[in-house]
Amino acid sequence: MRNKWKTAARKFCAALCVAATVSMVPAANVQAVGAGSAISQGIDVSQHNGAVNWSQVAGAGMKFTFIKAGSTKSGMDPQFVANITGAQAAGLKTGVYLYSYAVTPEQAAEEARLMLEWIAPYTVNYPVVFDIEDSCHKNLTEQQLIDIINTFCFAVDAAGYYPMVYSSKNMFNGKLSITGWDKWVAQYNDSCEYDNNVCFWQYSSNGSVNGVNGRVDVNYQYKDYSSLIVQDGFVGHNGSVRFYQNWKMQKGWVDYNGTRYYLDGAGNLVSGWLTDVSGSTYFLSPQDGSIARGQCVVDGADYYFTAEGVKTAGWVTIEDRKYFYDPANNGILKRQWYSDENGNTYFFDPGDGHMLTGIYEMEGQLYCFGESGALVKNQSIDINGTLYNAGPEGVLVPAAPAEPVNPEAPAETA
Repeated sequence: MRNKWKTAARKFCAALCVAATVSMVPAANVQAVGAGSAISQGIDVSQHNGAVNWSQVAGAGMKFTFIKAGSTKSGMDPQFVANITGAQAAGLKTGVYLYSYAVTPEQAAEEARLMLEWIAPYTVNYPVVFDIEDSCHKNLTEQQLIDIINTFCFAVDAAGYYPMVYSSKNMFNGKLSITGWDKWVAQYNDSCEYDNNVCFWQYSSNGSVNGVNGRVDVNYQYKDYSSLIVQDGFVGHNGSVRFYQNWKMQKGWVDYNGTRYYLDGAGNLVSGWLTDVSGSTYFLSPQDGSIARGQCVVDGADYYFTAEGVKTAGWVTIEDRKYFYDPANNGILKRQWYSDENGNTYFFDPGDGHMLTGIYEMEGQLYCFGESGALVKNQSIDINGTLYNAGPEGVLVPAAPAEPVNPEAPAETA
């Protein structure tokens, strides 16, 4: 990247953000000491490399590439689209980089906006890199540089990509040592003499690789990103969890493995109670974030959730049994006695909460609940040939037998 025919920086994003105004704290200190400890080898390219035969590059044993997306001075790199689509088609892990001219956080934010706009239509399955090495950066203070880097990398991270910083060994030693983002270090030497979180080492600008005409930048990789940048699934991220589909971080509701999950505006997995913009309420498992469905106990109370996870209230029928989730009590399952606004009285099993129907004895009193579950009141009913009267409270008492008629009694005369 420092030679005049390659004026761009490698892109590799390190997503290890810990809130700090001065620096970021890396999750791991990955040390690069030489070729022997590398886990793979790759190249980085820009328009200066011309048309690349990516099938031949892959056949030469290259496992990854960083492709210049562009800069604010020259716009999108003319070879960017051909390079990123060709590298992806050839099966190389593909990162991108932007060559920075930013000297303020505001300019870095604009560079991040451009980068995200350029890469949005394409698959990026390796880091997104901030190349900070231009002469305009040489006279900035360490704090100014860190503020610029953090602005760019936080924006990239918030968009769901993995940020990384590229510069020379001397720049990292002199002014960038406290940055905690993953580092891609340029030092053209037999070994990398920088050992602070080196994830990639650009060891030469004079490499020869099949598929590339002329010399090309060559790199070793030291950090395994296979569990940090995934095509589909969940990834731990700074104490939270994110979800990816087709290499992109998701937000809002996602359906996965037969259930649903919710990611907030930063892409972080949500757990616990959630009320969305529609006013629907959900409960998301504290263990894995999946929605509650059906009858569930939450914080010691019984609730009912639809197949979509929406908490419901009112009457629910489950396998021919009826239950009532009381709207007046936050939708908690009703047990024992309940009277509705129409004056109907019901009784729900103290155990599982199902509505009773038929004849039941409770606390020495006999009651009759009709087919609708409503308590029978103020009427007589026949139970197995015995007549009962249900009073205003619904308690059943045997009807008094009718007084017998004496056939020998003289008839009344006028």
